[in-house]
Parts: sequence; structure tokens; C-alpha cells
Amino acid sequence: MHVTIRTAVSVDDYRELIREYTDWCRARYVHDRWFVDAAFGHQSLDAELQNLPAAYGPPNGKTLVATIGDQIHGACAYRRLSDEVCEMKRLFVPARFQGHGIGRRLGEAIMAAASGDGYTLMRLDTASRLTEAIALYKSLGFRDRAPYHQYPDDLMPHIVFMERELGEPLSISD
Repeated sequence: MHVTIRTAVSVDDYRELIREYTDWCRARYVHDRWFVDAAFGHQSLDAELQNLPAAYGPPNGKTLVATIGDQIHGACAYRRLSDEVCEMKRLFVPARFQGHGIGRRLGEAIMAAASGDGYTLMRLDTASRLTEAIALYKSLGFRDRAPYHQYPDDLMPHIVFMERELGEPLSISD
């Protein structure tokens, strides 16, 4: 299986993956639907999906997709927070494609792309319930940090904030 990581040509494919991601979150956390809906609502996900090129395209960001043949198997993006800091967003590999290292490869590729674009620090936030994602981020060298933006008070205890200097070598975290 040969996975290719490339810059997204069209945001439509990425948009469909993000919709699949939100559906997956709602199904996986059906008993915590309030949290999923509140988090995506706070992030203005619907508006984000309507304006993906501005959020995750040049000059404010970049979107990468992982493909096998013509089929997209995952995606990840970053967006600009400042001249030196960017934020990883929406790393997602559908369950049917997991277990082949695609998420790791996307994470490594998005960090390399951001570093190549002049960023020195990458941040991210994720839900504390996404334990597999947190383990991946830690294995990619991300470390916990204080919140760098605010969610509603009822969500804050459930959000994990992380960051990683770009350009430093990858090392496996405990």
C-alpha cells in the first residue's frame, strides 16, 4: 500500500472528511453529544466548512491529504496564529483506513510543511476524550501547555492544549 501525502487541490474532499469526522464524533460520544455539539458550535464549524480556503489555504494555512491511488484516506491542516505560530487542525483518518500509520505520516508532514513555511511553533487543542489522538500527538513530540484560547467554561475542563517546537527531531514520549 503506497500512501502519498500532498497538498489538497480541492477543499471539497477535505470538507467531506471533516463532515465524516463530526459524524464520527457524534456517534462515538453519543452520550456526550452536548460536548460535541458545544465544541463544534464554539469553533463555528459550519462557517469554517463554508470558508475552508481562507482558513486553511495560503497565505493563512495549508491542507494536506493522504491518498492511495485516487482515494483520500485522511487529511490534516494548519492555520496561522501569528508570524511564528500555527495551529494544527482537523487531523482525521476514517476508521476504515486506520492502522496503517496514515495519521502519523500526516502529522509529520503537516509539521514539516509548517516549518518549511517559516513557523517555529505548532499548537493544537483536542478533546480529553480523544485518547488515541492525544497519544499520537505525544508520540509526535507535542507537550501539554496552558490554554492559548478560550472555550466556554463548561467545555474548558474537557479540552487538552498542546504545542511543539518545529524543527526539533521527533522522539517517542512516555
